[in-house]
Amino acid sequence: MRSSLVEKAYLIIPRGLEDHLEEARVLARVAGYDVVRVWRTRYTWRLGRGLIGEIARSVEADKPSTIIFYGDPRPSTVFQLVKECKVRVVDRVTLILEIFAKHAGSREALLQIEMARIKHEIPLVREWIRRSKLGELPGFLGPGGYAIDSYYRHLTSRLSRIREELEELRRTRRLRLESRRRHGMIHVAIVGYASAGKTSLFNAITGENRAVGEEPFTTLQPKHTAVNVNGVKVVFIDTVGFIRDVPPEIVEAFHAVLEEIKHADAIIFVVDISEEERVLKEKVEAGFKVLARIEALGAPVFIAANKIDLVDEGKLKSRLKILEEVVSRVIDSPKIIPISAVKRIGLEELLATITSTLNRSKPHHEPPPEAGLAVEIRGSS
Repeated sequence: MRSSLVEKAYLIIPRGLEDHLEEARVLARVAGYDVVRVWRTRYTWRLGRGLIGEIARSVEADKPSTIIFYGDPRPSTVFQLVKECKVRVVDRVTLILEIFAKHAGSREALLQIEMARIKHEIPLVREWIRRSKLGELPGFLGPGGYAIDSYYRHLTSRLSRIREELEELRRTRRLRLESRRRHGMIHVAIVGYASAGKTSLFNAITGENRAVGEEPFTTLQPKHTAVNVNGVKVVFIDTVGFIRDVPPEIVEAFHAVLEEIKHADAIIFVVDISEEERVLKEKVEAGFKVLARIEALGAPVFIAANKIDLVDEGKLKSRLKILEEVVSRVIDSPKIIPISAVKRIGLEELLATITSTLNRSKPHHEPPPEAGLAVEIRGSS
């Protein structure tokens, strides 16, 4: 495991992802890296030999411990960078998984992260094996071809064991979900881009005190709390934050979280309305792509335009109009409710809209009483 101390790092970002530069810097900082220099490259998957040589010469002077390639580099590109620069190289997926590992608190989350890391690492290990057979494996990568072959077999065996354990945990999760449904509970998943305010909204609705902050991915496991909303028992689920162009490994690894969204009766899509219009549009589009990818758009989607307390009236109207235009391309008659989770503004309207919509779309089931489960929403009728 890496040290918790801040480490110097280089950041390589493809020119096509230039508008993701701030996001890359934030993720690097959260993972524990101090980006001392940024390099641009034309491609997301490879580097030219000239640029690799230039980076290697610079490494000798700056002494970074890590090079972050914020793209999807081929294993051969990673190999060449490590060979020439003689420092650790991580790509975008590995960087995100390092952050996930910082916030993982449950056995399931740890297993999911390990599974994603192994699946992402296997192609690189295959490249090392290929290079070792060609006699090109530099000594600092390991003790030789035999050790790498052994490590590869260990990874594949470990992957099989993790899958078995995760399936058992998921089976237990599905049984709990079915049990709640038999008791007539409505399930509402809270989704949105990282740092949009999902957990703040979850806390405001349920009375919980879950950790919140500017760091992305503070929520890795779905959190459930049942409350009484206008006489209806509703289970609210806090979920992992979206990211733009979410890597397939991340989607698959967090199957349990995304499965909760897919099977929810309704979805609250939290949007940070205080962000710039271009960023707002990009993030909403990215979020809907994820929902479509996991086949979760069959349930009603309610847009919670969060952080209205941070925007003046003129900008708020403009951004709400843009939000409606973007959402209307995906769903008919979008329900957009301006809120402030921190100031508790608009929560009653949001909850009333959800319960009235669900009551019209499905028959109401009177749940049997369960001591200690329901919590009344303060201020709701």
